[in-house]
Amino acid sequence: MDIPYVSPSFETNVPNIFIAGELGGMGLIRKAAVQGKQAIDSIVKKKNAGKELDVVIIGAGPAGLSASLSAIEQKLNYVTIEQEESLGGAIYKYPRNKVAMTQPVVLPIVGKVEMYDISKEELLGFWLRILDEHKLNVKFQERMEMITKTENGFEVKTSKATYQTANVLLAIGRMGTPRKLGVAGEEQSKVVYRLIDPEQYREQHVLVVGGGDSALEAAITISEQPGTTVTLSYRSESFGRVKGKNRDKLQQAEAAKRLTVLLKSNVMEIQADTVSIELASKEVIEIPNMAVIVCAGGVLPTPFLKEIGVMVETHYGTAQPV
Repeated sequence: MDIPYVSPSFETNVPNIFIAGELGGMGLIRKAAVQGKQAIDSIVKKKNAGKELDVVIIGAGPAGLSASLSAIEQKLNYVTIEQEESLGGAIYKYPRNKVAMTQPVVLPIVGKVEMYDISKEELLGFWLRILDEHKLNVKFQERMEMITKTENGFEVKTSKATYQTANVLLAIGRMGTPRKLGVAGEEQSKVVYRLIDPEQYREQHVLVVGGGDSALEAAITISEQPGTTVTLSYRSESFGRVKGKNRDKLQQAEAAKRLTVLLKSNVMEIQADTVSIELASKEVIEIPNMAVIVCAGGVLPTPFLKEIGVMVETHYGTAQPV
């Protein structure tokens, strides 16, 4: 996995540009929220105030929202930019009713929030109440386009405005640009890159591609729908950093013959009614297909990071047996 370089204070190699949350490799809600606060703490310690803004926060997911609360608490002049129409970052794109949070989190101003096994909808509702109660300065449907170094800090150009700031906190996710398979037929409308509603796949032949938690969860939940035939294709020989409960559920679903797992397999071509998959034996099979869900993660915005001078490092994970 490619991850931008950040110091223990969440500052990149570019002075006064900070990173917190999923972009820096931390996708867990609780820890991303902690990082958002810690990044603001680091900005305050540097005492690098701006004439117009002290910090522009890019992204309104857990890290960005926590950072926004911390900015209010620390009496900083700030603005938070969010390209989506609502709060939540990657949570906003979770499947309907997905369990989004299972551990308590401590938020600036708000304090300790104890929420166990709550759904995406409940968590988004909580964030929206926080937004309203504390009057967070979040600009929705405003996309960051350029960050330019200036004599007094940075100029942040968005799709709607230009901001002068002393510091920038990148709290964006990695899913803005989904990683594609790069195979023939991928442009068809039946190919999507996130699961929204499992029920829409009733009575269908569905292929899920990927080996992370999102892929396993998609395959499992779709397999629970009446009449579905689900195949999970993953190019590696085993599933790496997945939650134990997802691994257990996958094994149970496979044992119950609700889905088929094809490890060391690669999608070769997507046709109108079928999909061609190369197996570990190099044999290419063709299976009936009505929908393809690609859960291969997001592409790191490397060109953008390089353009503003942020170094990117490559980290390698360790595969675990199925």
